[in-house]
Amino acid sequence: MTKHMKNEHRNYTLFPFILKTFISIIFCGSLLALFSNNTTTDNKVHFTPIVPTIYIHGYGGVFNSTEHMIQAAEKAGAAKKVLIAHVAVDGKVTYSGTWDFTQKNPIIQVLFENNTAEIPEEAKWLNTVVEHLKSAYAISEFNLVSHSMGGPVTLYWALHERTSSSPILKKFVPIAGPFDGVIYIDDSPNTNSLASDGKPKIQDNAYRAYYQYRMRFPSETHILNIYGNLEDGSNSDSLVTNVSAKSLAYLLKSHVASYQELMIKGTDAQHSQLHNNAEVNRAVIKFLWNR
Repeated sequence: MTKHMKNEHRNYTLFPFILKTFISIIFCGSLLALFSNNTTTDNKVHFTPIVPTIYIHGYGGVFNSTEHMIQAAEKAGAAKKVLIAHVAVDGKVTYSGTWDFTQKNPIIQVLFENNTAEIPEEAKWLNTVVEHLKSAYAISEFNLVSHSMGGPVTLYWALHERTSSSPILKKFVPIAGPFDGVIYIDDSPNTNSLASDGKPKIQDNAYRAYYQYRMRFPSETHILNIYGNLEDGSNSDSLVTNVSAKSLAYLLKSHVASYQELMIKGTDAQHSQLHNNAEVNRAVIKFLWNR
């Protein structure tokens, strides 16, 4: 009887110790979980992915077609060119320059050796560059600035070459993009018009094809569409009518993350002058890098 009471007393004496130990384990585990969550959250908050910007020229374009815009971005301290992608006639891409990941806003300038190739072919070449940047530099998103036919090339890439695993086109800046015809080829000044909803009255074959596949365009993209008006009565930049440039809105405005337009006016709004225009440079730098 006495022995049993001693054992029972010993059991009651151990119980508070066991309870305190159990509570301590739970408390420490909770703190560890909280600390881990906070650490993960902090990492997500402070981690900023590197977003490169690709510049591509238009039909017949050369190095200087995009170089002045790139130099303006560098002079503003907004970005820096790290690579030039040289695309040969056979589509093979070689690179010059160095990208060592220390540059926050890297620029890649793309030059097509066959600078008068058709839109679908250049779109394939653009895809080669994008996929290489993904595999070699692990990019998950990128921006793109285009001049003239580079706009439709980018549009075609997004509709037909891009896949679900492609890097996201974060921001797109088409400059003087002929999305519904080119003067002297399949458009004339003041012959086409836009309805109240932005639909072009006259649509060429390429535009109708763009419309058919428009929903393939990435919905995450922010667009700044820049075009020129010489204010000489032609409502054009001498090569692309304002209607042709603005027709992009009917294709994508209601589908993308945001869409805005900027008309550049005066003699400096001529088609080939738009890629060397101070107002254009300021708008592009503000839109891409908020500088």
